Amino acid sequence: MTGRHGRAARLAGALVLLLTAAGCAHLRTEIEAEIEAEAEAGRTAGAARPAPPAPGTSSPPPRPVSPGPLPSPPPPTPTRPPGCPPGGLALAIIGEDSAMGHRVATLQLRNCGDRPFSVKGHPGVELLDTGRQPVDVTISHKNDYSFTGRRDDRPRRLTLAPDGTAAAVVHWNNRVTSFDGAPTPGAHIRVTPAPGEAPISLPLAVDLGTDGTLDVTSWAAGPVGGR
Repeated sequence: MTGRHGRAARLAGALVLLLTAAGCAHLRTEIEAEIEAEAEAGRTAGAARPAPPAPGTSSPPPRPVSPGPLPSPPPPTPTRPPGCPPGGLALAIIGEDSAMGHRVATLQLRNCGDRPFSVKGHPGVELLDTGRQPVDVTISHKNDYSFTGRRDDRPRRLTLAPDGTAAAVVHWNNRVTSFDGAPTPGAHIRVTPAPGEAPISLPLAVDLGTDGTLDVTSWAAGPVGGR
């Protein structure tokens, strides 16, 4: 009994050693397989990443992207000097004179815009009182050369270049021959340079006489002589 038990124990021990060795071999195989899989994943990831630049070199700059066509700039806005009205025309009274009951005032129209402007004929004229209400007067185009300096007052077309000027003369008589129905004195004159243009008002004291008439010459480049 003792000898048989001894051989059985040795066989059992040998069997345990064999099973343990087999289990370790299987475990080692699994570990080696996992290590190989991780190594393969590292090699794949390394191939996908670009290699770093060699020492002393730099990465090439990014390729510039060509911009699309730029929008066209807006056309320049016409400019006017300070004080020039929106219509591009400025009006001024450049001279006044009087003699023997007659009064004259010279109107000057100036093209202060940036494009030519044409006038022809007589300017439209209205007389206004101190409240800027119209005064009832008669507008005449009968030229009195003695006072207006216009012997030939035929209407002429004038083209005013930028900063060009034209002139017209307003004449009236302040003699009073009757105190019945004397005209209201004027304080402002409103001038329309040409049909369709905006009127321009200027202060002008007009002491109309009994006849209540304003004589207005046509636009001209200057006093017009002639026969």
